[in-house]
Amino acid sequence: MSHFSQVQDLLLHNQQLHARTALFYGELSGDAEGEMVKMFLNTLVKHETELSHSIQSYVQKAPAKILNTFFQFDHEHNVDDLFTIEFERNQISCDDVEVLANRMDEYFCELYEEMSEAVDCAMVQELFENLYLHMVEEKKRLSIDIYSMIDM
Repeated sequence: MSHFSQVQDLLLHNQQLHARTALFYGELSGDAEGEMVKMFLNTLVKHETELSHSIQSYVQKAPAKILNTFFQFDHEHNVDDLFTIEFERNQISCDDVEVLANRMDEYFCELYEEMSEAVDCAMVQELFENLYLHMVEEKKRLSIDIYSMIDM
């Protein structure tokens, strides 16, 4: 069931979700035994922290006209499934990290794409399209960072 939300509330929800994801990766890194896995997870912590800060910064600088816009969108998806793991925390492998990272990034890309399609206001639609493109670029940058670590 969809309900009406303000853009600001949706952005803050997503900012908090990126922060939660960073904490999740940090906890996994603390439990992981392999050094390469720890490096991957710490890179993901940095990635999610930067995304969280960029959304927070946008909310602080964005015009009220955009932030206060209401539109029909249900941001209360069950995100707990994103944090479900099928392995022992201390036995996490590089492959497990890759699966988790892809699952998170795909979730955010799909979310921003859904948001841009759900809104009628051109300025708000552009905001969510830009966030989607930003996520795609961040995903590419993250892939480059991870593959450069593999080459070490």
